[in-house]
Amino acid sequence: MPKISYSTDRKKYSVWLCRIFPKSVQGTLILYFFIVAVIPMFLLGLITYSASSRMINTKVQIYVEQMIIKVKENIEYYFRDLQSLAYMISVNTDLLTALREEIFLDRWKEINYDNKLKHFLASLTSTRAEVRGIYVISEDEKRIYSSGPPILISYLQGYDWYQEVINSNDNFLITDIHEDDYADALSYNTSKVVTYAQRITDLDGRKLGWILIDLNYSFVTKMLEKMELWEQGQITVLDSKGKLIFGDEAAAAKYQESNFRQLYLRDWGTQLRKIQGKKELVVYQAVSFCGWKIIFSIAHDILQKENITIRNLTLIIALVLLGIAIYLAVHFSKKVSDPVHILCNSMKEVEEGNLEVSIRIRSMKELNLLAASFNQMVDRIRNLMENIYDVQRKKRQAELNALQAQINPHFLYNTLDSLRWLAKIHNIEEIGRIISALENLLRASISKTNDLIAIGEEIENVRNYLAIQLFRYGNNFSVTFSIDPSLTSYLTPRLILQPIVENAIYHGVESMIGGEIEIGVHADSAGIIFEVLDNGPGIAPEKVKAVMEGKSQNKERFSGFGLKNVEERIRLYFGQDYGITIKNRGPQGTEVLIRIPRISKFDERKIAKWVR
Repeated sequence: MPKISYSTDRKKYSVWLCRIFPKSVQGTLILYFFIVAVIPMFLLGLITYSASSRMINTKVQIYVEQMIIKVKENIEYYFRDLQSLAYMISVNTDLLTALREEIFLDRWKEINYDNKLKHFLASLTSTRAEVRGIYVISEDEKRIYSSGPPILISYLQGYDWYQEVINSNDNFLITDIHEDDYADALSYNTSKVVTYAQRITDLDGRKLGWILIDLNYSFVTKMLEKMELWEQGQITVLDSKGKLIFGDEAAAAKYQESNFRQLYLRDWGTQLRKIQGKKELVVYQAVSFCGWKIIFSIAHDILQKENITIRNLTLIIALVLLGIAIYLAVHFSKKVSDPVHILCNSMKEVEEGNLEVSIRIRSMKELNLLAASFNQMVDRIRNLMENIYDVQRKKRQAELNALQAQINPHFLYNTLDSLRWLAKIHNIEEIGRIISALENLLRASISKTNDLIAIGEEIENVRNYLAIQLFRYGNNFSVTFSIDPSLTSYLTPRLILQPIVENAIYHGVESMIGGEIEIGVHADSAGIIFEVLDNGPGIAPEKVKAVMEGKSQNKERFSGFGLKNVEERIRLYFGQDYGITIKNRGPQGTEVLIRIPRISKFDERKIAKWVR
């Protein structure tokens, strides 16, 4: 192997580097150790305080967020359990039969249903201490079935919370806090309750009525009080309208102020606010089931108490490290300098073209590793010219395999197959088709088979991808195919067409009305051409070069990442004569061409040549 020669410019660069640094390695190490150890001492106070403050705030934020999420999950768990109770009521045969009857012609039959349903509802109420009463109201508001004493619907109609339920289009909702004085007109034993309401529907979707379950408000507060909360903080629970469910009235009032508008716009968040002259950390989460807001606040002064301790401890450690650094600088500088001299002399030999040099250093572990790395570097330089192509290809394949290994194909396939059959069982054919398309697309994307597939398979992968996108965008754009049938059996690298089609959708026709995409496959004397055209806004000529070099911004048309990847893969397989061409068609959109050689699956010599 011929020796590597270096240019005069590279030699001048090496001499320049040597002049910058002092000739004495030992003196340099002592100086650098001292600078590195002393200078941070002057900045450590400010840096430590800032870093510790961020660390404490982050720790507290994570802890509080976890605590709030736990509270949220407990509330959601209880309401979902309540939903199961309502479902058990809604499937009762006697109840459904009674609600389906518009008018009972037989008075004794009506009385019999009343007694049966009263006993049924009362039995459910007796098993749950927090349930004050259960009521079932027909859709026409002519009949009501109660777990307790009978009540008049006309009496309920005078309450705002009842009107909110009856007039709601939702299938379930949770009312504000109210008195249950309607439960027993002869009793003065009333309580504050929260009513869970769930609509009853027939199998054909016909609305039959509502289930109302009154929950004792004291139970809700006790459930929150039992949870392990940070004693130095304050927790507040508001309903979807900002009314207090749990906590202090004053706290609820301050969350109504304009600076907490974000509280009602997002389902979660963290704010550091100055409230009534005091800085507080506020963390909030929304209960998705009912829209309640769980809010936790803690004074910022409490968070800063730990910062002082951490700052003082850090200063002590820094002083100790300063002494250790000076000692190490003096003690080890000589042990470092000698091996460094050997390494420098060896590097000079390599610079002069001697790639047979090898060094052996018996010193500290790091320097031994440095010497070993130097020897490996020389060996790699010696072999680089011979195996650079194989190294690049193996690297690409390793990245692809690593990406594929992140996904358990069998799990995805089985899950998608289950979803597809579930959609079929429920006669949701469109969802079934989309899931089937996604399943096929995933099989093609993460399959660990050969990198070369038939053009027909590649077109089918694109069809599956487009089926999903057309469903997503509501068929706002159209796609036409022009495929030469005689070319479908020829081979192509996997997944080179889908990124081009994806760019045409997202950056071409996504925001258009009447967008059109044309996909074609034809051949010429030089090989096979994939063609993707769209009628989008197009791409400026000056940006084409930046796109192909992968330098364009991510938010621009053709970010360059997908195209660059496809371009590199094609040229890695077939050479510089093949790849991607982008053409701007002005107001008519953009045209992207992919050129590959004509490879038959029976042509073993060509496959062996290109797929090495």
